[in-house]
Amino acid sequence: MVEARDIFTDHGKSFKLLCIGPIKPPKIMAIEMIVRGSRGATVVDFHGRLDLHSRWHVKAIINQCCQTEREHLILNLQGLTFVDSAGLGFLVLCSRKFNDLHGRITWIQPQGCVGDLIESLQIHELISICQTEQEALSSSSS
Repeated sequence: MVEARDIFTDHGKSFKLLCIGPIKPPKIMAIEMIVRGSRGATVVDFHGRLDLHSRWHVKAIINQCCQTEREHLILNLQGLTFVDSAGLGFLVLCSRKFNDLHGRITWIQPQGCVGDLIESLQIHELISICQTEQEALSSSSS
């Protein structure tokens, strides 16, 4: 479907703006992250979808946490409902970098298909993964 949208002029020349096909709405951020302190650690709660589009938002938050947290960063992935290869790769990369630069990073095991994916990929061999926040916090004090 082609339709004329507007006619405008620029330096005496007239232009007609054509729209081809339906206009797609902009992508809505599919992830929400809450950053909070808990007994000497910084906890980042993830809610929603972590994919190619939302990883830039995640990157900004994680970078900020890396600047302020020096000892233990906990990524609570229990609220993730979807993760694609770009999102998961990004989390692994950030986690490895935080370990190299600062200290400990721990993931809290997500539920459902995201949890199944992380288990099947055996990410626990690369990154410390706990079942609960309490377990992650107690492992930081030992």
